[in-house]
Amino acid sequence: MPADAEAPVEPTAPAEPDAPAYAVQAPAEPAAPAYAHAPTDAHAPADTDAPSGVRRRPRGRTALIMAAAVVLGVLGGGGAGYAVQAARKPTPLPSLAVAQPKYPAKRVAIPALPAAQDDQVKTDGDLTKLLVPAPAGVKANPDRDAIDNWLDLADFAETFVKPGVAFSHQAEQRFRRAAEAGWDKGPESTTVFLVQYADGDTDAARSEMSDQESYGHDATGGTAVDVPHTIGGEVFPGQKKLGGSDPYYEGRGYAQHGDISVEIFVDSAHPVSAKTLLTLLQSQLERL
Repeated sequence: MPADAEAPVEPTAPAEPDAPAYAVQAPAEPAAPAYAHAPTDAHAPADTDAPSGVRRRPRGRTALIMAAAVVLGVLGGGGAGYAVQAARKPTPLPSLAVAQPKYPAKRVAIPALPAAQDDQVKTDGDLTKLLVPAPAGVKANPDRDAIDNWLDLADFAETFVKPGVAFSHQAEQRFRRAAEAGWDKGPESTTVFLVQYADGDTDAARSEMSDQESYGHDATGGTAVDVPHTIGGEVFPGQKKLGGSDPYYEGRGYAQHGDISVEIFVDSAHPVSAKTLLTLLQSQLERL
């Protein structure tokens, strides 16, 4: 073979074309770790955050199972309770019958009180006889014919500062009658009124007492003193000097007995004590 002859060239496989500069080689797929378990749901989507080969259990399935268990438990318990209750015998209700009231075999009449013990018999009689007796040796008030007198509505209204207003008010209160005792003794002048209203109308008598007591403190200047053994009875000692050129003191007292309002007035040249008023008012109440 001539020296300048070329040796035959072995055919070679074509070279792989170079990958483009921007291509990135894909990393090899890592093998699944040894602790991975097969997914329980083949249709559940893979969690891209989990390592390859690991599938997470879908959320919410445990809550649904627990809710179903609770519902079944309630229904089962209710059914069991109903079955137990239905198997029991019904409890009988108590009888509706009650004991009937018993009445006495015959009517019993309550005996009437003697006149001496019947308060209404007393107060329906002559009121002037129930007025407290005047002390011995006294004189009747100059404006009265006698110590004890009857007063009709017009006469009683004249004893007020405003007779017209008093007349209308007493008529509305169902004024029935009034009795008055009045006498003078030395420097003192005493007046007692028994004012009676319609039969059994204790409210009117109580209203009259309360109305007069509301003026007692201002008229006398004294502090009210309760009358023992009465409901609402009060006396007002005379502590304030009244009048102009001929000054005087006035004490007042009020109480109620049934449908009768008791009113006392003591005028004096000197202050009137609570003791004087209480003694007079209690004496009048004892007469009633």
